[in-house]
Amino acid sequence: MRVLRGSPDTWEVQRGTSLSVGVFDGVHRGHRELLRKAFAGGGVPTVVTFDPHPVEILAHGISPRLLTTLDERIELFEDVGAELVAVLDLEDVRYLEPGDFVRSVLVDRLGVSAMTVGSDFHFGRDRGGDVSFLRAFGSEHGVVVNVVNLVDVADEPISSSRIRDLVEVGDVSGAAAMLGSRFRITNEVIDGDKRGRAIGFPTANLQPVDRKCLPADGVYATMVAVRGVSHPAATNVGIRPTFGGGQRLVEAHILEFDEDIYGEEVTVEFVERLRPELKFESVDQLVAKMTEDVADTRNILTSFRG
Repeated sequence: MRVLRGSPDTWEVQRGTSLSVGVFDGVHRGHRELLRKAFAGGGVPTVVTFDPHPVEILAHGISPRLLTTLDERIELFEDVGAELVAVLDLEDVRYLEPGDFVRSVLVDRLGVSAMTVGSDFHFGRDRGGDVSFLRAFGSEHGVVVNVVNLVDVADEPISSSRIRDLVEVGDVSGAAAMLGSRFRITNEVIDGDKRGRAIGFPTANLQPVDRKCLPADGVYATMVAVRGVSHPAATNVGIRPTFGGGQRLVEAHILEFDEDIYGEEVTVEFVERLRPELKFESVDQLVAKMTEDVADTRNILTSFRG
């Protein structure tokens, strides 16, 4: 899969693409349905996405927490079938009128022959372009324009903001139902204070990922991918209040695992929340509860995988 970055003026000119345009944070079920229909247009399956998030450009000082990093999005685009991904910085195109954006970026650089967008799609300066504009442009310039209705869950459209809200209150199973995959965090395992190992529950500790949302503090049943192999784990997100608090971390106790993975990159996939993070009066109380957490994790993941 090819990835185009930088100013569109520097992109190699493409020919005959079937594309869609959007941030696609999370590449959720609605996005995937739209992209599958876009890629059925007969041309090179193409995604035009944005990084940084347009809100960061349009509302200075606001940095929305994301469901996926750019690298994760690109990987998910490829999973759906993309052969070309064009990454735009909104700063490079924000002042283009809708017609100029379509002509200079989608036609002249990406050679669009078919385009598929959601029914609420807006683009160009001051969001002046919409579906009606695209259809008129397409009719005049020989570009097939398809419009897809938004995918609903519980009579509400799936949206990245809706899924972010679920993740941030800890409803990771509800988020997964809309994403079509588990919410995940990938980062390098760092040194911790070794308290987990001292009490019989060693953990792989990860820092939160910059610009990415984090599940609410609590204990979760998770799957942790290490060197390409997934392992069940009971994972705490939080500040360790029993030990006086500290930096917010993701701490995964990987079951039946005792390998040295410091400095390695691992992926934590969140399956279900077990409980909120609690402050215990003693380490013995904490250990007793963690023993229950591990048992609950085994039951949930056995049922989930079975």
